[in-house]
Amino acid sequence: MNITEKINALEPCEKCSDVQIKKFSPLKDLIDFNTLTADYMRCECGKRPLDIVMSHILKIMIESQIVKENATLRRNSPVPLSNFYYSSLNPQFINKKSLILLHPDFTGEVAQRLIREVPEVACVLKGSPQDTVGQSDKDSKISHFEILEGDDEQVNVMRTLLKDKIIIVKNQSKHHIEVATTTEQKLVQLHNYLKNNNVKRGIALDAMCGLGAIGIYLEKYGFEKVIFNDINPEMIDVLEYNLEINEVKGDYEIHNHAFEDLEIDPVDLCVIDAFPGMDISEIQEKAEKIADNVIII
Repeated sequence: MNITEKINALEPCEKCSDVQIKKFSPLKDLIDFNTLTADYMRCECGKRPLDIVMSHILKIMIESQIVKENATLRRNSPVPLSNFYYSSLNPQFINKKSLILLHPDFTGEVAQRLIREVPEVACVLKGSPQDTVGQSDKDSKISHFEILEGDDEQVNVMRTLLKDKIIIVKNQSKHHIEVATTTEQKLVQLHNYLKNNNVKRGIALDAMCGLGAIGIYLEKYGFEKVIFNDINPEMIDVLEYNLEINEVKGDYEIHNHAFEDLEIDPVDLCVIDAFPGMDISEIQEKAEKIADNVIII
């Protein structure tokens, strides 16, 4: 995986020509659907404007009758997720095989057509962005978005205040939607907490580690040992891969338990990064018993 090449590929070339589509106007009134094919407004470098790609996608959804004939880009488009995120850089020109699409009304037939006719589409998922994928607590089941077509692997590259990038690979059908900028903000919050509170760089616990970004940061920050824990067994294999690609060579442990059931000796730091809206009162109470310092992100 050549990260530098992937980052450079996000930039448009000098000949890329942008276009802005009126987001609240019916698409059928703005573009002749007969001209909206795979090569419509494609630059010689291979990229197309994001608005054109999304218009092409919405056209197919209209023709397949999963959205109304007067559908607009703002109200009716699927969620477009890049399969490669770098920090806050949101490309306005899109490469082939670079988008993962999510919509609750996608069908297998529509997914096949999107993959076949829109070169920028890498994967089509059925599901709602309001749904929580993964496993939030020990009383919940593991949930996924449904992969209708394509490859759902996604790479997030985060800059850090340590001047060292962190790379997180995930499968969007299985893992919570969180782009690189959101994770970066969490890492800045963590960094500032560690600096402002003069936290001992001894043993740190990433209590709900998911794919490992926070624990990897703690390792790079210089903690003697990092303990990774997550309730979801599907996270563990991906976590181990992320540790490998980030060249984590320090002392660490990996546990697969609900945090409430995790049995470990006292630690210097416990980081809690729970799903949005989750009741963490019991988790926080335990964290404060086993850790000198607790931060909730």
